[in-house]
This record gives sequence, C-alpha cells and structure tokens, in this order.
Amino acid sequence: MKQYHLHCLVLLIMNLSSTANAQSFSDVEMIVHPVNKNVSYIEGRGGNIGVIYGEDGILLIDDQYAPLTEKIIEAISNFSSEPIRFIINTHMHPDHTGGNENFGKRGALIVGHENVRSQMKVAGYDQTPPFVTFSKDVNFHINDENIHVFKVPNAHTNNDSFIKFTNANVIHTGDVFRSESYPYIDANNGGSFLGTIEVYELLISLCDENTKIIPGHGKQTTVETVKLAIEMLQEIKSRIQLMIKEGKDLDEILRSDISVDYDNRWDSGRRIGGARGMISVAFSELIKL
Repeated sequence: MKQYHLHCLVLLIMNLSSTANAQSFSDVEMIVHPVNKNVSYIEGRGGNIGVIYGEDGILLIDDQYAPLTEKIIEAISNFSSEPIRFIINTHMHPDHTGGNENFGKRGALIVGHENVRSQMKVAGYDQTPPFVTFSKDVNFHINDENIHVFKVPNAHTNNDSFIKFTNANVIHTGDVFRSESYPYIDANNGGSFLGTIEVYELLISLCDENTKIIPGHGKQTTVETVKLAIEMLQEIKSRIQLMIKEGKDLDEILRSDISVDYDNRWDSGRRIGGARGMISVAFSELIKL
C-alpha cells in the first residue's frame, strides 16, 4: 500500500511539473535581435537561435524547446515569408534541439556533427537527432552567404560546432561561449575545462575587432568579451593548480571563494553551470596533470 501511494505521489508531481512547464512556455516572448546584414538571432527560452533569411529560404541555428516552435515561426514571419529550409544543431542539449521534430515535419533538414546524433543516443535523450551529420565541417551557400559549420575541440560537450557567416562577419558559438555567465562544462557528455580554454583561444583567432559573436546564452558581443573570459579561466586554472600543489582537495577549494572576484561578472545564477560546477570539472582535469 505504501508503494502504491508513493507511485501516485510521483505521478502527481510529474503532472504538476508538466503543467507548470506548459504554463511557463506560454509566457515566453520571442525577441528578434538584428546582428549584421541578413543575420539575426532570436532570444526566447533556451539557446539563442541564429537566423539568416533571404530569397533562398531560411536557415536556423538551433531551435529551443518543442512547445516554442509556433512562437519561433511567428517571430520569423514578421521579417520573412520564406520557408525554413535548414536547421543546424550546435550541440545535443534539449534547449537547442527540442524543436527538431516539429521543424523536421515541416520540411526542414536538420544538420549537426555526427557526435550530436551519437551522444544523444548515449545520453538517452528523446529529442529528434540531426538527419544529416558531418565529421569535420560543412559549408552552406545560401542567401549570398558562405556559412562554415565546423567541429571544435571538446568544450561544452564532445559535439560542439561553431557557425561562421563569412560575409556578415558573424560567429554563432553555441553553448561553448556564454557572454554573461561562466561556461557550463557538461563533463558527462564529453565537455572539458581545458578544452574550453583551447576553444576560446580558437574563437579569438577567428575574430577581428568588427566580428559579431552570437553566444549560446547571453547578449551579442565581440571578441573583447572572449578575451576577458579567457583571462578569467586562465586565472582560475592557476589558482586551482596552486591549491592542488598545496595538497588541497576539491571540498577545500570550493570553500575557498576561489572565484569570488569574478562572480559578479560571470556567475549569472542559472540553474546549471556556475562557478562550483566549473571549478569541479577543472579540478578533475587538473589533478591528473
């Protein structure tokens, strides 16, 4: 009898959670931010959606959650009546791939790195994976733009890609880079602290002073923000290495306020990520060096 009551309680909690999620999605507003030329991004709930539009049709970068598909389409209809032809998944997480099934049924071709598809299966995700995958890179030629999509070293996950709009001088980074918060490193899905530093260095090399960066989360920014971020990561790395050398364990490091002077700038208080998560992953890698 106790087991039956527990089962009913779990079902009730799940139903309440589902209802709450549906209500929260109904309140989401899609905000379109022009970036450069015919490239924009859409801010909603989840990762920033990159958009390029024109007579050849529309290409999207990521598609947030499934309940938001109609809101995304409505937002796009305000500046283009062309069909959504392609969607590029920057990585595997549901706030970037949740709309895949809906857009796929509408005729969009979903593209992503081969690790997006394989890692979604490993992780047991029920979102629709990319239909077309690539191993290293792929180019799209659409609306007078050369869009270079390429795998970067493991950072946020083991399946991250950057998308560079060559003519518009815009780069969409997916969740590898967040302009207002510490990087979230999903070590369970192949993410790496040291890899994140490597990819930030790569991002800086790809930019000039006029490059517009669309982060996975946060506002559009420039290479100067990336430079601030990598300085922070390098300093956090040095502090952790020093404390490891002094014989400190992870709990001691986490209690030491090692990131306190960076928290006002980079700790956004999001549900996932934050300083503790980043430091924990960094420690697990640096302790092995």
